[in-house]
Amino acid sequence: EASMALSMVEGYDLKYPIFIDTEGSGGRADSLDVATRTAVCEAFCETIETAGYTSGVYASRSWFYNNVDDDELSDYVKWLAEYREVPLYTGRYEIWQYTSSGAVEGINGRVDLNLSYMKPLE
Repeated sequence: EASMALSMVEGYDLKYPIFIDTEGSGGRADSLDVATRTAVCEAFCETIETAGYTSGVYASRSWFYNNVDDDELSDYVKWLAEYREVPLYTGRYEIWQYTSSGAVEGINGRVDLNLSYMKPLE
């Protein structure tokens, strides 16, 4: 996945990290244990960073607490998905996805809305 992501961003001047999202999707990776899923995230992030980009992990509060070793991922940017007024997640995060029911002019249907607490990359 990291190699594919790198091939897709080639030639672009990215202002935000390249993220991995390992949340359940009905696929073969859904049954991974915490240690294996964490290792997958680390391998993805290390591959992205070796290529000269910034990497990160996207997940919900529950996913960070129960499906990966949150502490092992502390070297990477975190993008938290938690749909409430104030997140209950107690870890560090740089981007917060606060709703999946947003509206943006020109886009039909609901959209995810996020707040970024990080400066765009240079």
